[in-house]
Amino acid sequence: MLKKLLFCLLFLPTLVAAETTPNPAVPLTDTEVLLGRLVNNAIIPLYRELQVTANTLEQRSKAFCSEPNAEKFKVLREGWGETLLAWHRTDALLFGPAVEEQVDFRINFNPPKKLIISRLLTDDLPMTPELVDKSGVGGQGLGTLEFLLFDRDKTETEQLSAFQGEAGKRRCAYVQAASQLLHQDISTIADGWLKDSKGYATAFRTPGNATFANAQQVIDLLVGKLYQSAEKTTKNRIGNPLGKGVDLNTGGKQEVINTSNAYQLEAWRSGYSIQVIRANVEGMQRILRDGGLLQWLREHNRSGAEKFVADAMEQRLDNYLKLPQPQTDPFTLVSTGQSKELEGYYFLGNDILNGVKLQLAKILGVNLGFNDNDGD
Repeated sequence: MLKKLLFCLLFLPTLVAAETTPNPAVPLTDTEVLLGRLVNNAIIPLYRELQVTANTLEQRSKAFCSEPNAEKFKVLREGWGETLLAWHRTDALLFGPAVEEQVDFRINFNPPKKLIISRLLTDDLPMTPELVDKSGVGGQGLGTLEFLLFDRDKTETEQLSAFQGEAGKRRCAYVQAASQLLHQDISTIADGWLKDSKGYATAFRTPGNATFANAQQVIDLLVGKLYQSAEKTTKNRIGNPLGKGVDLNTGGKQEVINTSNAYQLEAWRSGYSIQVIRANVEGMQRILRDGGLLQWLREHNRSGAEKFVADAMEQRLDNYLKLPQPQTDPFTLVSTGQSKELEGYYFLGNDILNGVKLQLAKILGVNLGFNDNDGD
């Protein structure tokens, strides 16, 4: 009975998605309310929360460096984690202000460049946000801050000691500068959405402008980014580390990579790897549910398939976020051959991916096009 239940949880929604692919949608109508809800109820709240966490992180870095003790070190690292997860909740929104001048790379470039970080730590130049910025994306952002704040090979006491005394002042100054720069970059994105009449939000919610010719272009972009986020989450952030990735062999054909690699987990130093992919899906859920897209489909149930697609998509997201979080650090599970505990995240992630591709995109008339990571 248990095996049958597990099969239904992991595989049945995917089979249903394949067998109930809806007919292509008719042109979208009555979209003004939908686009307004997406901006007001999902996108702007997500970016406001991100901006708040980045500001809190900057303030905590200053407080810690004024008195680098164990309690403030704990609070600082928690602030980094809150900012990391808030950023990942916006993963499906990597368009518009989030990618202008590649600001997203400055915020979360992985893996960080150890040589750049080492050079900045030993340089004689004053440690400022400008110096960190000039070092390039490999020496700034969330990945670099994780490198500075977490070390799996050292105890917490040893990690804290790296920030204490004369030798620790430079490292502390680096954390402060990187946190300030991160806050600035995140505020740049948030402000791009929050500006009144000339902001990206206005162009998004009222298409027929230089950015979006019509509502279909807006929906195409959003659903395409939801698909890309689901693909990154499932294939790159959990599939590859578990040894379930796909690559081209010497003959140019796709083959499964059966070698697990804990170092391919994102945020493996800090142990936030599973929280990261959960945050990706939480962000998708808020865009689709809080942003009103699923409800809009139910309200416009013209063929009968719209409500089915909305209900199925909501169930997939709920099922994913109901998965138990591992009690053991994900890096340890993968590196010691105990990764089966994490496989639900891969299988249910694929279910979300297929739901977006086979149902949501089709019912909304979205052509996802070719994607480098797509197995088709």
